[in-house]
Amino acid sequence: MTGSAQATRLTANWEFILRQARAHGTLLKFMLVGLVGYFLYTGSLFIVYDLPFPFMPDKHTSARLWFITHDDLRLLIGTLMAAQVSITGGFFARDLWVFGDSAVIRKPAWQRFLQFQAKSLVSTLAILSVTVNVLTGGFGLAHYVSTPIGIAIAFVWNWLWESQFIWRKASPG
Repeated sequence: MTGSAQATRLTANWEFILRQARAHGTLLKFMLVGLVGYFLYTGSLFIVYDLPFPFMPDKHTSARLWFITHDDLRLLIGTLMAAQVSITGGFFARDLWVFGDSAVIRKPAWQRFLQFQAKSLVSTLAILSVTVNVLTGGFGLAHYVSTPIGIAIAFVWNWLWESQFIWRKASPG
């Protein structure tokens, strides 16, 4: 293959990538915000769980919570705190950047925030926190391993609810 043919092929591949990025820009931005949310979650969990954080129980402190006993109350509290940090940051990033310039049905910001929080009760607090606590507490996986597993499970739920309900596209006309 000549240098000219390689350059033409490279240009064609690059143009294909750019067309795909433009066509799927919202999804790519959504995924980037999700990645930032992952770092917010894991960073917050590291600070609250792994570092000496004031007013927190010691690691592996067992506690009876209604009808269950949790073997690591610090992990439970840490995952819930990290989830809320990630949820709040994720809402503002999605509202202002991911869906901010899309032709979506406009609702008051407080309504979108409450809908996002409700969706997050399932995805972040239920799917993610339960996955991390079950895999870490029940199966002995490190929370740095169980967190990406929970995030992968929650991804589809989040994309469908956010793109089809919270920031649903407006009908043309």
